[in-house]
Amino acid sequence: MTDNIEEINGDKTRSTRWLTVVAGGISVGATLLFLFASGRLGGVRAKVSTPGKRLRNQPVDDRGTSQDEATQILRKLRDRGFEASYEKLALALGRPTAEVEAWDGGLEVIDDDVVMKARGIALQRGIVVE
Repeated sequence: MTDNIEEINGDKTRSTRWLTVVAGGISVGATLLFLFASGRLGGVRAKVSTPGKRLRNQPVDDRGTSQDEATQILRKLRDRGFEASYEKLALALGRPTAEVEAWDGGLEVIDDDVVMKARGIALQRGIVVE
């Protein structure tokens, strides 16, 4: 009789362990899904997402340059000073080519450092960008 009770208790222990593992897995999966969906865990998504209207209207620098104006400055500099080459402009700005292309496509926000560098390069080369 005692062997029979130990066998039943062993089955309950295995069932409890299995249930605990499954519940833990579901909990971890749900947490990861929430974090990815909210953009808190997706580093690529956060960097490559299109800026909202609020970001597009924010001034880039102390002159009040908007994102659209900054994009136009970079395009004019690229076209007039770097043979319309993203690679050459990226090299001059010290940034990756993919980042410069993302700025042009509106996929990333242009910061004040880039606009200042672009204006400085244009001034040095005698290129009108504004």
